[in-house]
Amino acid sequence: MSIITISRGTKSGGLEIANCLSERLGYKKLGADELIDKSAKRFNVIEEFLLDKLFKKPSLWQKFTDEYERYIIFIQCSLLEAVKEDNIIYHGYAGQFLLRGLPNVLKLRVEAPLEYRIKSVMEEFNYNKEKSVEYIKKMDKQRKHWVKMVYNEDWYNPCIYDMWFNLQNMSKDNICKIVSIAVDHKDFKSTKVSQIQSANMLLECEVKVVLASDNKIWNSHPITVHAHNGVITLRGRTKNKELRNLIMDTASKVKGVKDIRLNITLLSGRFSYTEK
Repeated sequence: MSIITISRGTKSGGLEIANCLSERLGYKKLGADELIDKSAKRFNVIEEFLLDKLFKKPSLWQKFTDEYERYIIFIQCSLLEAVKEDNIIYHGYAGQFLLRGLPNVLKLRVEAPLEYRIKSVMEEFNYNKEKSVEYIKKMDKQRKHWVKMVYNEDWYNPCIYDMWFNLQNMSKDNICKIVSIAVDHKDFKSTKVSQIQSANMLLECEVKVVLASDNKIWNSHPITVHAHNGVITLRGRTKNKELRNLIMDTASKVKGVKDIRLNITLLSGRFSYTEK
């Protein structure tokens, strides 16, 4: 039981690889559109907002005001919920980052020759060759900048992937066969440890969601969240006891939270207070 993520350039065959693997392994598929739809419905957020945050490069203002982070938390939480049962292929955007920390994830990168990509764009959108090239360059640049701004990572860094394929040198069927063998290796199998880590990450994310959903909390000083076997540790600073209590009460209402541990500094004149 494993999880596969597929990253690719625009029209580089990622969906076809996902379809092949799904048929061969019997895994479920999940794309960005479906993930966005799940997130919008679950967290009562306008779908266009989530699409904007997942596909468009953030402005400097959005980056500094953490506007992106709030919506990415919603998306990440939905993805963690979807993959908790394993045996799933996520062929949407940023899976290698959204699931970072889970050990049973096989992270793939798929590339394809430009002519292959141009043909795919021309067939899907009925563009001419010149417009197709322009579209590919625009989308690739947008994704590269998004990854850099949001995660401070290079989209083309091979170190963030486990396997990298090029359709210029291999057929989609052969890639599928190789991945099917790799994903069966013990390094990517679900274990009790990986299941615990998955549960901790999901609970941590769900607490972040409720904190992000409250503007009083979200617009205050940043609060970090750590989950371990149902125990939530909250760290950060608040301006008064009322806000600190609101944070604690809000987090404690999340299903699965057994206990709350606070390491919250109260900012009040020259004095600070920390409760553990």
